[in-house]
Amino acid sequence: MELNHLTSLPEKSQRDLPRVINRLLGQVFLYQDKDDDKDDYYFIHRHRAACETALELTGFNLLHDDYHRIFQAVSDYSYCRARYKLDETLMILVLRKLYEERTERLSLAQDPVVTIGEVREEYRIITSKERDLGISQYETLLRRLRTMGLLDTLDGRTIDVRDGEARLRLRGSVRMILPIQTVDELDAWLRKYRAANEEEVVEESVA
Repeated sequence: MELNHLTSLPEKSQRDLPRVINRLLGQVFLYQDKDDDKDDYYFIHRHRAACETALELTGFNLLHDDYHRIFQAVSDYSYCRARYKLDETLMILVLRKLYEERTERLSLAQDPVVTIGEVREEYRIITSKERDLGISQYETLLRRLRTMGLLDTLDGRTIDVRDGEARLRLRGSVRMILPIQTVDELDAWLRKYRAANEEEVVEESVA
């Protein structure tokens, strides 16, 4: 750990460093292509060694997706790791699966676009049921993932799950939040869920 990376920062950058690091930790991701994130993204890019040192002091690692130009901080400890509800975890799996399918099939250079109808259908296929999600639950779930930066609507529109043709842009951050390297690993995640779900059904029927 090189503490001189911190002390050698210009005075203004030393003042900005705590704010930028706090924003990264609170926001999960910083994107180069988002107007609100751009300045802080480039701050970390310029002073990467100092940011890495500051994060390392508190048990975090700085990750960067060179292709999508996204920064993320990940904790070495379990205290600060996000814990997701089952439906949130399943929807992240859905987004990751759709992302991989679209980019592999179309060889896209940009983030892929899917419809809300496709997301709901894939969710149904993965869970083998709708999990009794209503319209408000779907909207709350997708808005939560939008806040996390995993997806966005085109043209800044609000999320309306009643409109199956409404389009969502899947962000490259979905690959960072679920670090699966191969399709086989993704299938293993799905098998794990289905096995747990089958056990749950058996227990309920026995009870």
